[in-house]
Amino acid sequence: MIRFLRSAFMALSFALIFISCNQDPSSVGSNLIAEQDKFSFQEFDSQQLEVKQSSAYYSYKPKLGISEYVLVGKTPYAESSLMLRYVFTLPDSTLTRFSNGEITVKDAWIEMVPRYSYGDKNAPFDFTVHQVRSSWTAPGFDRDSIPNLVYDSRNVKTNIAITDTTLRFHLNPDVVKEWIRAKYNTSEPKNNGLLLKATSNTQKMLGFLAVQAGSSYYDTFINFVLERPSYYVDTLKVPPDEDIHFITSSLPPAGNNFFLQGGYSLRSNIYFDLSAIPKNSIINKAIMELTVDPAYDDDGSFKSDSLFVQVLSDSTTKALADSGAYAIFSRSNNIFSGDITWAAQRWVTGSDNQGLIMSFYDEYYSAARIGFFGSKNSNKGLRPKLKIIYMQKK
Repeated sequence: MIRFLRSAFMALSFALIFISCNQDPSSVGSNLIAEQDKFSFQEFDSQQLEVKQSSAYYSYKPKLGISEYVLVGKTPYAESSLMLRYVFTLPDSTLTRFSNGEITVKDAWIEMVPRYSYGDKNAPFDFTVHQVRSSWTAPGFDRDSIPNLVYDSRNVKTNIAITDTTLRFHLNPDVVKEWIRAKYNTSEPKNNGLLLKATSNTQKMLGFLAVQAGSSYYDTFINFVLERPSYYVDTLKVPPDEDIHFITSSLPPAGNNFFLQGGYSLRSNIYFDLSAIPKNSIINKAIMELTVDPAYDDDGSFKSDSLFVQVLSDSTTKALADSGAYAIFSRSNNIFSGDITWAAQRWVTGSDNQGLIMSFYDEYYSAARIGFFGSKNSNKGLRPKLKIIYMQKK
């Protein structure tokens, strides 16, 4: 009997719960919310709606003096040259003996440790080395500085040897002799370092850890041997005091694509018209997708698989709305995507929508160039996509 009563009580309880859950919501308080204060979820999908959008690339002149790596070599569309300056001190007694002809430079060579590569491992690679005659500083050098760069036509490099882990070439000892003479003779040319310039048959690019990376490791040591006959032979190993690379490049072919490129650099801006979303809506999620054109997918050993995306305040001058606010887009197969909820919220709450600007996250030391299907592509499915979930008042 007790077991029966328990079973009946449990059945009655479940029935009451089921009935209460199926009552009109007004019976549990929804009628207390004013109709104008209720919200509904909506979707904005650029693939489903007729949404105005635009995309374009432009050339940007970065200050590569802050790059973590320095590059030398060629890609199918770009060439990178590298400048190195070595500064060292010698005792006054050594300088005196050198000036008297008692000490000479017997040999000199530079050792380099490649950390980055673009192109086939076995592709031809070589460069010439020239003494630089014009003054330069890494922080102040950019693409506009190239026409003012003065260097000797004479190639002072010999006997290059390259393995998987090291690159080594000999330097004409007269170069180091000139640097030493400049320490006590002001009429000697100033030490403005060396220029490494890719040869015409070079078909790959190598990168080395830069001085500006702030590391205690150096990838481009110079070694030179001082000899005082009948007394000693001494080898000095000197790290670079300053280095920088600079890139010249052809532009991508005309068409509907937009591009990003490292080093040179190419950046892009993109715009979606969000006027279909009511003002002051609450943005729950906004995801943008960009599709890579496989015909323009050129990358190096450090994959440029992340994009740096910021909000523009002026699409003409490329001024930023907030330099501290950004999104990172990541790559999966041939799609780059990222969350721009914060940007979409700005735009629907009244900020002027001038679009977004994007660049490679590793822009300063990448040799990559990647093309994306643009906003005018005839195939709508390949165009940039923006999907937004938002709440609006009923």
